[in-house]
Amino acid sequence: CRGDLPPQSLLKIPRRTSGQIKIRGHVFNYLDPLSLYWSWHEIFGDEIYRFPHPTGHPKILDGGANLGLASLYFLNLFPNASITAIEPDPICFSVLQKNLAWAATSPLILKNCALAGQHGRRKFYPHAGDAGRLDVPLASASTGVEVDCLPLDDFLSEPIDFVKLDLEGAETEVLTSSRHLHKIHHLFIEHHSFAGRPQDLDQALRSLSQSGFRYWIQSQFLSKRPYEKLETNEAMDLQVNIFATNQNWKKDS
Repeated sequence: CRGDLPPQSLLKIPRRTSGQIKIRGHVFNYLDPLSLYWSWHEIFGDEIYRFPHPTGHPKILDGGANLGLASLYFLNLFPNASITAIEPDPICFSVLQKNLAWAATSPLILKNCALAGQHGRRKFYPHAGDAGRLDVPLASASTGVEVDCLPLDDFLSEPIDFVKLDLEGAETEVLTSSRHLHKIHHLFIEHHSFAGRPQDLDQALRSLSQSGFRYWIQSQFLSKRPYEKLETNEAMDLQVNIFATNQNWKKDS
């Protein structure tokens, strides 16, 4: 499934410019060419979500599906996968529906909601198709939208092979509120730490350890000399990828 890197021409297109490109024979709509370029680099180039499955029929939860690039990757890797893709941003969700319309005959469920610690409705702040988040405005003039929120356990009524959580800051509350993490075999978390807000990476890792996971951490963003100058990216002062596998996982757990 390993693919070529996206065309360099994407880097020449102004940011926040929507367009289309062909990926694996399917037309893929995007809202920001730079975001697509780097997402493609990670997902199809580095294959950071690749995991083994004995039958090729895994159950996958794509939490923070954005425009559907990860789900497209999973469907290429496992054409018979059962995938639930969750995306709270209403604009991104409409594009997600277009991008995965070709897979309508597959066991594919698309849900326009946010993963959170509990049920309810909260303010979500979109960000032109990239890095929207719950509760925290990206700028003083940001306008939020009310979205439905569901806890992770709503999707863990039965064992699941792979869960991806890219929630722009909500990942720790989602993990710590779950009582059924043991039902997950492989778990990928993109953890975000925001400058000026309490850090909670330790809580996320504790939840994994207590649920039987062994994890590996890969830095995505960090100042080269944080003691001297703490740089930020989209208000983040740290971003790491966490790869976790449940050592006690059983298909009938």
